[in-house]
Amino acid sequence: MQDFSQFKKSLGMIKHYVYALCEIDDERRIPFYIGKGVNDRCLRHLREKGNSPKQETIEKLMAKNRLGIDILRHGIDKDKTAKLIEATCIDLLGIGELSNKVRGSGSEMGRVTIEEIHNLQSGELVEISEEHQGLAFLLNSTYKSGMSEIELFEATRGVWRNVPRDESIKYAYATYGGLIKEVYQIHSWVKAGTQQYFTRSFEHRDISKRWEFVGKKAPQEIRYTYVGKVIKKERSYGNPFIVVGKSD
Repeated sequence: MQDFSQFKKSLGMIKHYVYALCEIDDERRIPFYIGKGVNDRCLRHLREKGNSPKQETIEKLMAKNRLGIDILRHGIDKDKTAKLIEATCIDLLGIGELSNKVRGSGSEMGRVTIEEIHNLQSGELVEISEEHQGLAFLLNSTYKSGMSEIELFEATRGVWRNVPRDESIKYAYATYGGLIKEVYQIHSWVKAGTQQYFTRSFEHRDISKRWEFVGKKAPQEIRYTYVGKVIKKERSYGNPFIVVGKSD
């Protein structure tokens, strides 16, 4: 049975927020209820009793350790604004796809999991080990909430100027706002534009002196160690990437 009580303090630090209760299906998180609140509002559903479709789904998923709670927007000052965002999310997904009975009435970063909120608010940083040395790419201008896997990968793999390409750089960490969103294993570096991009276009940019890596998602045990955690890194001084995991 899942225990979400550890997240109560962190939830109290993010003002009004809009959340989604989700079914975890491998790497997919499928929303089945949208709500808004403050403090531990999203956790109160877990203590409610009844035989509604929502409660039945919650109990079933918790028993299987497959319940997820995603914070769609947080740091909202007014309840009125939270209501508007809640209603927009319900309209976007469609009331028929959710266990909400009504459509709803009337931030800093986009949708994040409750675990990520906890990691952001706790102040605890994960340090990249030497064996996982790599580059942390700071996707502050290209990351968008709700990006597909291929969009995130293509935003991370290229195209970079003056990027370190020695053999000790084994992994690429896609980060936004300090959070590690994904980890990729670097196979090699090639001239930018060598590979096809499906979600990006460089027609009006000179990328002749830039590079991109060839790679894939890191093994699951490495991703489990880092994804969703806040990365410990040095100051970037304006660079879009930082070497992490290097020995002193």
